[in-house]
Amino acid sequence: MYGYTMHIPAPIEVYQQLHRAVLEVVDEQGGGDGLLLHLAYPTDEGFDLTEVWDTKDDLDAFNRDVFPKAAERAGVPMEGPQPQPEEFTPTGLVTPRVFTTDAVTSPPGR
Repeated sequence: MYGYTMHIPAPIEVYQQLHRAVLEVVDEQGGGDGLLLHLAYPTDEGFDLTEVWDTKDDLDAFNRDVFPKAAERAGVPMEGPQPQPEEFTPTGLVTPRVFTTDAVTSPPGR
């Protein structure tokens, strides 16, 4: 497994825009294979993002195939210095089989 945390100096609304766009791109074109955990939360400086993937190659594929399309769709500029990830190797991960987000509203029955 491969994990990272990033501290992003942008309002949580930027995350919510990007998250909605990522979900749309993945729904339309696929992608995101290997994602085990995605956690984002607001901080005093912006927001933090922590993810755990099966492999770093899975994350690299997502960053190549999905994220640029989502950023463009969300209208979020990607120029300038990028936040540096703090990488870690998870020792274990337990998650329930639940999907939840406040970034989008799912249609009834979905």
